[in-house]
Amino acid sequence: MKMTLGMALVVVALAVPTFAQDQGASSDAARGQALARRWCGACHLVALRVTTIDPPTFTAIANDATKTPDHLRTFFVSPHKDMPPIQLTAAQIEDVIAYFGTLKKP
Repeated sequence: MKMTLGMALVVVALAVPTFAQDQGASSDAARGQALARRWCGACHLVALRVTTIDPPTFTAIANDATKTPDHLRTFFVSPHKDMPPIQLTAAQIEDVIAYFGTLKKP
């Protein structure tokens, strides 16, 4: 039986949060910051103040209520429109999510 891309994405999206929860205890924000800068920093700025909206800064992403940890997990394992492919392990994804957590405003 042939599995469609949509079905494969659903399976991955459902599996990643469960695996990631197991990895969450060892997530590291400093490693996440290094990964985010390496993979995303060429387009997404780290600075709090920028004059453009797109692409959003890391701080803007971290403070966007729709960008929950589960949303980010799914995003990182799914194809990205207008972006190069991102190849992160589940542990690396948790590190980036931990880094975004440090950028949230109180």
